[in-house]
Amino acid sequence: MKSKKRLKILFVLTVTTCFISVGSAEEPPIMDLDKIVISAHRTETDLDDAVDNIDVYSEEFLEQLPADNLGEALHYLPGVDVLINGSFGQAKNLTIYGSQVRHVLVAIDGIPMNTQLSGQANLSRLPIGIIQRIEVIKGPASSAWGSSLGGVINVITKQAPKEDGLTGEFSASFAEHHTFKETLNLSGRSKKISYFFSGNHMISDGIKSKSRAEENKFYQKIRYDLTDDMSVTGSFGYTGAQISDGVNPNNRWYHLPYNTRFGKLQWDTLQDEQQWHAAYKYNDQDVTTDFYHATTDALLSSTVSHNVYQGLSLNGHRRINPQCLLVTGVDFDWHRLKSNNYLEEAKHVAMQSPYVNLFVEKGPWSFVPGLRYDNNNRFGEQVSPSFGMVYKSLTFPDLSIQTKVSRAFNAPPLLWIYNEDLAWLVAPNPDLKAERGLVYEIGIDKALTDKLDVKLNFYRADIKDAIAVTFNGTAFQSENFKKFRRQGVELIWAYDFSDEWRIFGSGAFNDVENRQTKETVRDSSIARQSYQIGVNYQYQEEWFVYLSGFYKRWSSAASLEPNDRKIILDLSVKKKIKNIFKENDLDVFLNIHNITNSKYWASINNPLPGRYFEGGCTVSF
Repeated sequence: MKSKKRLKILFVLTVTTCFISVGSAEEPPIMDLDKIVISAHRTETDLDDAVDNIDVYSEEFLEQLPADNLGEALHYLPGVDVLINGSFGQAKNLTIYGSQVRHVLVAIDGIPMNTQLSGQANLSRLPIGIIQRIEVIKGPASSAWGSSLGGVINVITKQAPKEDGLTGEFSASFAEHHTFKETLNLSGRSKKISYFFSGNHMISDGIKSKSRAEENKFYQKIRYDLTDDMSVTGSFGYTGAQISDGVNPNNRWYHLPYNTRFGKLQWDTLQDEQQWHAAYKYNDQDVTTDFYHATTDALLSSTVSHNVYQGLSLNGHRRINPQCLLVTGVDFDWHRLKSNNYLEEAKHVAMQSPYVNLFVEKGPWSFVPGLRYDNNNRFGEQVSPSFGMVYKSLTFPDLSIQTKVSRAFNAPPLLWIYNEDLAWLVAPNPDLKAERGLVYEIGIDKALTDKLDVKLNFYRADIKDAIAVTFNGTAFQSENFKKFRRQGVELIWAYDFSDEWRIFGSGAFNDVENRQTKETVRDSSIARQSYQIGVNYQYQEEWFVYLSGFYKRWSSAASLEPNDRKIILDLSVKKKIKNIFKENDLDVFLNIHNITNSKYWASINNPLPGRYFEGGCTVSF
């Protein structure tokens, strides 16, 4: 009863906020910018027919944000809760709909980035300059993607151009804490070969004593057109970083260097009635944790871990008739985890996963049944059916209602099962089972007027064998619990004042409860309450202003001494100067982070920076 009352109260407060708050973006986050979504069912489909709660963010929208990497960009998206852990270049925790960090699958062009160390992905490793669009699935997508109990972040990188010629841009910026960033992007085409190249460098002193960050990132994509409807594309990305976390309250500091190498070789054939794609995917991540005494700088321990993923996938679609589209595919995945301290020998996990999804349109209705079978040599068999419907009203234009029921699962990372190093007081659990959930979702999307759009979503997830960390008397250990329940509501809205001004806002509430004890589950990476307001101004494609404010109350335990009940405001101002040298354009920008200079953290060990400024320019040629 208390949960129902809280949901009703939140709904009333959020609706009230719509009429008293100020906010937005030139293209609001609830708008579909490309009218195409790939991630929902692993093929290109119109977003209007998607039964999942999906938001799509274009390159043009992302360029307005005061963000340099994927984690910082996701921080500004409604319904996506990102906990930034202190210094620049640090890993960022991502949750959706009250899920845990490892429940959200992060994929770069279909390459999974989540590791078998923790089950999560390091969001700071991908520069925003190589992203063409981000597709956010809120809620499970196991019928298409497998282990993804909380959602999917599918990042589509920029494509090699189809027209001859060379274009590029160079960007440089300076921020406080002695932070410098440089980026160079080049793209071109010659005959049948197209290419895209990106290089990035960042160095910063960070915000704490002994903190420092330096990153080098490289990405390239080359496409060769075999025929008009057949091509081969190869891509490769690399990130190398030296990260020092700085002195923590326990008088320790960490040195966290890492290297990431990922790539894909893909064959595509595109025809009117069918499309097929075959790909080999690769992701190799090295993670080092060096633990130092802050006073003496003595090395207390050093752990080097190596996570390798390889995958083969074949998928495509065939249009059976104008109202029916069949999507089929199969994934073969292999993971290998090696560590000098955690494991005496390398551990492996392998999966084979066929899936099928069907799109059927009948008048104003769309029906999308789906099914995936995962055979995991560590966690056994998982069957993930789903069924969703979309209703597009003929009586009330711009009104759509989508609902979905699905079974989903999440397999825990290998380290939680086999960890053999108890120096960190973390014990393995060889009996750990995969989590399984039955999830119900319903969403309403409506343009109330020609100026006001509203999107309202509800969800409930009953998770069996839910995993949480407990203390067994000598060490912390992950254990299965009989049942957790996640439920919540989300409201996103945007209002056009004029062609230049737009405001937006959002509000969300997530409740996670242990059904046996009736207690709230505490996890510092889960936002129990989340609100966003903002304003965007664009004038004749010359001036761009983006202001966004956040209030997030995290589900932190009292022992972490959270200091999070504050509003954080960020501002980005950009001026575009066209044709400064013939056809060269110049963008000058200023970003102000944490305008109110608030001391803010979900855990006292990971404070966010206070107010700081960043300025720079971008030259296009």
